[in-house]
Amino acid sequence: MPAIRRALWPSESKLLELQQQVDVLCEQAAQKIAEADVLLLCTGAGFSADSGLAVYADVGRVEAYARRGLTYDEIAQPRWLDEEPGLFWGFAGQCFNDYRDTQPHDGYRIIRSWVDRGLRASEFAIAIQERLEAGGWPTTMKATEPYPVKGRPGAFYAFTSNVDAHHFDWFDASEIMECHGNIEIYQCSAECRGLWRAPLDFRFVVDKAEMVAPEVALAVGESAEKCSLCQGSGMLVDDVCPLCDGVGCFDDDDVDCVPESCVDVAPRVGQVRGGGRQHRLRYMPGKPLDRAGAGFIGNHPKCPRCGEAARPAINMFCDWGWKQCTQQEQRWRAWCAAVEQTMLSRRPRPQRVRAVVLEIGCGNNVPTVRSNSEQLLQQWRSAGADACLVRVNPQLPFGDYPEFRPDGRQGQCVVSIVGSALASIQKIDAAFRW
Repeated sequence: MPAIRRALWPSESKLLELQQQVDVLCEQAAQKIAEADVLLLCTGAGFSADSGLAVYADVGRVEAYARRGLTYDEIAQPRWLDEEPGLFWGFAGQCFNDYRDTQPHDGYRIIRSWVDRGLRASEFAIAIQERLEAGGWPTTMKATEPYPVKGRPGAFYAFTSNVDAHHFDWFDASEIMECHGNIEIYQCSAECRGLWRAPLDFRFVVDKAEMVAPEVALAVGESAEKCSLCQGSGMLVDDVCPLCDGVGCFDDDDVDCVPESCVDVAPRVGQVRGGGRQHRLRYMPGKPLDRAGAGFIGNHPKCPRCGEAARPAINMFCDWGWKQCTQQEQRWRAWCAAVEQTMLSRRPRPQRVRAVVLEIGCGNNVPTVRSNSEQLLQQWRSAGADACLVRVNPQLPFGDYPEFRPDGRQGQCVVSIVGSALASIQKIDAAFRW
């Protein structure tokens, strides 16, 4: 595989041409997905942005960070845990609160409906599961892993760089690969091995004016903040109103009572659309520990084994201490191997395996997902599959590898859709002819 080059920025005239063709291109994408034997969903920050979450550029609009001249890649570094823990937890804790407060957009549900319709019990899905059952699937749950996974994936997988854990609201744990970890899983910052889940009833206390989290101790069951709308009237539950600084005026099922003043507010850390998560982590197996057992007694979590500082198990910038969920990585590699082996075994057949990599909202700041998409595309085509990449991106819709660019040798296997995540998914869904 040749080294990846910088993403190709289309000219204004080419972007305009693609925008004019978007309906036709979405119809092409719908046909390919409807006919696919296997589907890989690859998502980045642009995918979660349509839920109302902040992305890289939004961090620069946070006044507290702007005053200090801190960019996203500077604030999202583990060194602050030692140098200025209040700043570290101000950022990580507010992201934790934001991700829990925000409802995943409807695109998750739509893609789940595509998967349920033809990729869980198909002939190809069963063939993959049989290969995994024959020895390519990690079956032992290690004590160091944060949740147990018993099922096996079929002809669908999700690969994401997003750390919000929103995929667990809609997709099975056996079919999720988070290449940068997620905010719900924690690790020791020292030498202790193992990962664990955050308590479901925890919230961080964050001073949003300074974006710092003071090291305060909270009694178990005590609300971290007081809702400025409720004013302690007793209408307090576990979730947060998007405009107040505290525990909200609605629960997960009451997502329509978001104040009008919050609608259309540009997202940034500490100011997101909110509304509560109706299906929060419903596909993340197991039961997390309580606050004491997980080390979440205070506002700066501690390792429950050794008492040293805990931290989110997220791969940050300049991060040499990240502890990955090893069995998640093993499951991903096992699935990729099973898919490729099944493709190779069917090469003599007249009808080639049809495969789609659907990549949505993946930029070039950290091109991990874009590179992964094109590597899998190349491998699947080399294995004899009729494979294509559907790349949804408002600015960078072309292939990155020279052979996948519009004038490249295999440029015809990339469907370039200029658009945002949710709108493009809805257009593709509307064009389906099952």
